[in-house]
Amino acid sequence: MDNFKNTLNSSKQMLEMQLIQDGVYSCRLPAEPRYLDEIIKGFRRLEDATDTKKTHFFDGRYENIYPSREAFSEIEPLLEVIFDCAQQALERGQPLDISFWFNQMHPGHSTTLHTHDDGYELISGVYYLDVPEESGDILMHLPEQLLKISPQTGVMLMFPPDLPHEVTKNLSTQSRLSMAFNIGPPLRK
Repeated sequence: MDNFKNTLNSSKQMLEMQLIQDGVYSCRLPAEPRYLDEIIKGFRRLEDATDTKKTHFFDGRYENIYPSREAFSEIEPLLEVIFDCAQQALERGQPLDISFWFNQMHPGHSTTLHTHDDGYELISGVYYLDVPEESGDILMHLPEQLLKISPQTGVMLMFPPDLPHEVTKNLSTQSRLSMAFNIGPPLRK
């Protein structure tokens, strides 16, 4: 994990958010497969823990799985980089907070049309941890067109929280794993 932190720290200045279209950004993060494996193992360790929350039960599966951040130290370097990219995309220096969850799509599953606009979010996104070929495209319902993106492992997308999006059916024989997130000002407790 230290090598990943060092790789990220040395490349933070080189991370560039590419504007795809209408507020949809893409960025390839310099994650070594070994680090992605650590995150995936951390998710597997926590996915059925008693304090892991699961929501959005559709078509026989929970679309959103929320492991405890306190128990998931493997995720922290990735969250730091996501913060940096969000600051770049938002062009603001104010404090931000992040909420995140995982979407695990087994063969034959899809993710229903939804948005992330619960009220406080400034930007939303997804980071692709393990994406087999033919495991589903993300469809962004822009005002004037449908934008289809074929995700790749190690790529992050950021987009407006109110942008409707969905994921097509996983036609592969393997599961796909991504981490979605919302970023906004810190919530008062």
